Amino acid sequence: TKFLVNDACVMENIPLSHGGILRFDGQTMTIVPGQSSCYRCSFRSPPPPDAVPTCSQAGVLGAIAGMLGTIQAAEALKFITGAGSLLTNTLLTFNAKTMAFRKINLKKQDDCPVCGKKPTITELVDTEQTTCDLKVSAP
Repeated sequence: TKFLVNDACVMENIPLSHGGILRFDGQTMTIVPGQSSCYRCSFRSPPPPDAVPTCSQAGVLGAIAGMLGTIQAAEALKFITGAGSLLTNTLLTFNAKTMAFRKINLKKQDDCPVCGKKPTITELVDTEQTTCDLKVSAP
């Protein structure tokens, strides 16, 4: 889903606040098409189906979702008001066990298949994925 939403937002020039959580960890980044790196600049393609545990296998904590949601809400407000610096070209990660926050600098990739100089992904493709143990098919 992250890849599909990223691709759609880049193609339609719509800003996106990405967020993901697993166990005690969270990550977020803000994508402004045409100005910043997109999700695929750093994560080219989805991992193989069994490479990452599902939500029900690994678990997700509501408090972690709340922390991430608060950060994403702040990013949205900063974007709307023009106040502060956005998390563009930056992946913010945090671990709630240690309360360690880390910023990882990202770079827009010229060869990115979605936002690069010569995109190879130019339309949204119907795909079937397994997400949190639910089989989801694109309409």
